[in-house]
Amino acid sequence: MNLQEELKALKERIVELEEQVEKEGGKEFPQDGDGYWYIDTTGDVYDENWECFSFEKATLEIGNVFKTKEQAEFAVEKLKVEAELRKFSRPIDYEDRNWAILWDIDKKSIETRYNYGMVRQGTIYFESKEKAQQAIEAVGEERIKKYIFGVEELNGN
Repeated sequence: MNLQEELKALKERIVELEEQVEKEGGKEFPQDGDGYWYIDTTGDVYDENWECFSFEKATLEIGNVFKTKEQAEFAVEKLKVEAELRKFSRPIDYEDRNWAILWDIDKKSIETRYNYGMVRQGTIYFESKEKAQQAIEAVGEERIKKYIFGVEELNGN
């Protein structure tokens, strides 16, 4: 891409962002009166209107305030999948192999791999390839792809 094409693409992106800001009113979410969704202690999803109470601020601080019901419901399912995977996991072992479940972008498949000497943020580790595979079988590849890696394949694509 030459400089003129790159400049044109950037200008188009600026227009898109300006339209988005105008549509959203340029305000941060949530503001007084905004509707929002949250997850209660049993995993049920509820809606409220933001009033900037201290408990709402605390709820926002831990990432439990969502713009839509669908976002909150997705978060519940993600928490469930993570909890199911942790039943097969163990804490990272700095002296041994640490197996993890990965999404291979090129192959478009779930893989298991191990590493030494590095800890990746948010990764659930397993003591062996077999344990990782048991976790995949118990939880289901499709749920892992959707809720852990954010991948939804349509018609095998």
